[in-house]
Amino acid sequence: MGLLGNSQVVGDELQRCLAYYEAEFRMTAFQTREADLFNNVLAKYGNSIIDDPVAANAVCAAADRLVQAAKEIVRRREEIQPIPEAAFSLGWAWHMTSFAYAAWAQATLSAIKALANGKTPHYKYVQHLVDEHQTALLRTRKEDKNFLKRLRIPEDEIERIVDRSIDAAETDSWRPEPPSKSDEEGIASKTTFYFSPSLQRDGQLIAE
Repeated sequence: MGLLGNSQVVGDELQRCLAYYEAEFRMTAFQTREADLFNNVLAKYGNSIIDDPVAANAVCAAADRLVQAAKEIVRRREEIQPIPEAAFSLGWAWHMTSFAYAAWAQATLSAIKALANGKTPHYKYVQHLVDEHQTALLRTRKEDKNFLKRLRIPEDEIERIVDRSIDAAETDSWRPEPPSKSDEEGIASKTTFYFSPSLQRDGQLIAE
């Protein structure tokens, strides 16, 4: 176990690991792109969601897209096969992080819909899922560090992988399904809106 965890990866296995790592990083770049879209909408409409149905609809639509993107990330990660033996621990860590992120995104959408319809969301549950995702992400970053240590590849090669992944995310053709008409009509009703500033300030609605 110790030899497997500390030995350097070389030859064909190294090339497979590099290909795998780039595939994983493309998921990270895609998630970053989608998170930025959500956060931009939240920053633009967050202060007016209290009394503006148009703002509420925009934020809900952005959260719905975030949920779909999170599910797409889970699906794409499951398609990365086969995972090299040297990358198994990292792959499993990313797998668990993706599920935690998807659960948080879904809870965030439910919370926003509740706020938009004058109801009090389950703040503690959303925060619990934030914590779950952060814990999983910390474990993944640790595995990522150990994985790169075993590969011992030049820093400029990592930079090329990152650059290619960002370019791929920017040109990714994935598009979400539009929100259902019933959801839009429900949110656009004349309900009194209530948005908790603490929910946004504490980072519970901020995507990563």
